[in-house]
Amino acid sequence: MSRPLPSQLGRPLVIAHRGAKAYKPENTLAAFALAVEQGADMIETDLHLASDQTVPISHDASLERFDREGEISQFSLEELRAIALQAHASSGEAGPHEGIPTLAEMLDAFGSALPFNLEIKTDTRHRPYPGLQKMALDHVRERGILEQTFFSSFSDEALAEIRTLEPTARLGVLEDAMDPGGIFERAASVGAESVNPHFINATKNLVDEAHDLGLAVFVYTVDEEDRMRSLFDIGVDGIFSNTPDRLRAVVDSL
Repeated sequence: MSRPLPSQLGRPLVIAHRGAKAYKPENTLAAFALAVEQGADMIETDLHLASDQTVPISHDASLERFDREGEISQFSLEELRAIALQAHASSGEAGPHEGIPTLAEMLDAFGSALPFNLEIKTDTRHRPYPGLQKMALDHVRERGILEQTFFSSFSDEALAEIRTLEPTARLGVLEDAMDPGGIFERAASVGAESVNPHFINATKNLVDEAHDLGLAVFVYTVDEEDRMRSLFDIGVDGIFSNTPDRLRAVVDSL
């Protein structure tokens, strides 16, 4: 890897998965703020493209979790926020509704605090959103944080577009847990700096081969302390976790 990560200079990375998801609604400013408080080294989050060309932060391409038909790309940010608010009110959940933040809002709030791992999502048919890759890059470059930002995706097409648009972008290849083959070939094809396997596929052989190729290994998603320790024993460079406080304690004990 051409530029050192914190994991190369000391201990492995604590990567907050959608923020401190175990304690706050995922992918919200509250979840990101708590992740910072809990000692995360990096925050992972998910990017989609709304119909008004804004970049909402949300895991799902569809609106199923809001008990609605359709997908994010068919609605404006204002409409998406109204749908989410209505779903929250109907659910009877306690506490205030945290809302759907945008990439710009998140970076303005936390971009100077710690690095981000931005997952570039696709639509419900697994197709990259036209324009999302450039918009994500533009947001990051405008704030002067390209060097500390990773772009990751299950979509090699999306990553290849980012590589074309920005030769110095830091890329990570996400591995499908059910289809783990070819991760090193995929990484080579887009010039990735990291491979991000599911923990069930993270073996010592994989980690050793990745390191031989100059690749970091960031594993998702682990909340159990014993599994965290087992993964660090085989040399992984970072773990995505919904419980960054727990992971922080494990890393600090190494």
